[in-house]
Amino acid sequence: MAKVIVVTGIAGVGKTTVLNELRNLASEAKVRLNVVNFGTVMNEILRDLGKELHRDDMRRQDIDLQRKVQDLAASEIVNRAQEHLVVVDTHMFIRTATGLWAGLPNHVLQRLSPNLLILVETSPAEILGRRRSDRSRERDQITEEEVAFDIAWSRSTASACALVTGCPVRIIRNDPGMARQAAQELLQLIRDLGA
Repeated sequence: MAKVIVVTGIAGVGKTTVLNELRNLASEAKVRLNVVNFGTVMNEILRDLGKELHRDDMRRQDIDLQRKVQDLAASEIVNRAQEHLVVVDTHMFIRTATGLWAGLPNHVLQRLSPNLLILVETSPAEILGRRRSDRSRERDQITEEEVAFDIAWSRSTASACALVTGCPVRIIRNDPGMARQAAQELLQLIRDLGA
């Protein structure tokens, strides 16, 4: 069975940049892996259900629909895994109109059965700067204090996920200009897992 590594971080931390670097490094090192964005898979499923949405509008949908699509996405990712290592790009939680909603609730964790959880982090000020410069996304405007809360909440949620799954949690820093180094650290963890 394929190994699954879940890579999370709050919006603007640079997860996707780190994972793009990981793809390049893995290719150079001839390490076979498949990086899958959980939100993209959810969006594909919503499209198949007749709902064409911008990816930032998913969190504004009915929670029951989101839960259903989240479960279908987890199943689809596991089906895509086959014998390759799968790196899942996702969030520990999502801000919705009704409150903070787990990005990795128990039913998703059970389907994914991760071998490792990674939190990508940087400073709240850096995250805000990255969010402001990303014109491709429709981000909520929040303060530096709210970003610090989100980082702390992600850590707490990761701790709960580790308790449920029994898998380790690792924090990787993605400070300015350090995406390649963060990806190198992640690649070493992948090698340590025997992938």
